[in-house]
Amino acid sequence: MVAGLRVAIDLDGTVADLSSAMHAVATRRLTRDADPGGDDITVPDPQERPALRDLALTARQLDALWGVVLKTKNFWTTLEEMEPGAVARLAALASDRRWDVLFITTRPTAAGATTQVQSQHWLEAHGFKRPSVYVVKGSRGKIADALQLDAVVDDRPENCLDVAVESSARAFLVWPGHESELPPGAVRHGVKQVPTISAALDALLELDRARSGGVGRSIRRLFGR
Repeated sequence: MVAGLRVAIDLDGTVADLSSAMHAVATRRLTRDADPGGDDITVPDPQERPALRDLALTARQLDALWGVVLKTKNFWTTLEEMEPGAVARLAALASDRRWDVLFITTRPTAAGATTQVQSQHWLEAHGFKRPSVYVVKGSRGKIADALQLDAVVDDRPENCLDVAVESSARAFLVWPGHESELPPGAVRHGVKQVPTISAALDALLELDRARSGGVGRSIRRLFGR
């Protein structure tokens, strides 16, 4: 039987909605407890699902925001999915197609259980049983190369570029913006842009089918069929 894909999936911004959680904390806590002599916090419409960079925070406000977040017990278990049902769909694909899936993250330490355990609990709560989670530092390309991954799914162009340059893994960038906004090297080095995590899962399935078909043809040629 042909082995399935070996895939790494980023968490925040890819399957887990950190931006909305940070927005909620900024709305609930920082606006209430703001320093009267400090800068006002601009909080966008929550329906727009803003990126953290869109909150228009100063460096001091950002530090204060993270201070509140990381004191919240088991904060990493409280996030919503970027797309409801995406984690469960990934779990079903992994089971059906025999994929080895590794979840990777650079999450800082929050109060409560370890980052790894909080992340595992979150994934299990959303339908992925016994998830493998690796809290990483440094280049994701080197990780992809060392683990001989077939694909990496991430929402940060620089991470995907590292993967494309430093490994043989396919890099799938979850990026709803226009291709013209990407770093020039991303397209040149073969980073594939997809608008959503659902589209990324479609692309992984397509890659797996093409890979399985190619292996099947090679075996048939080997035996003269």
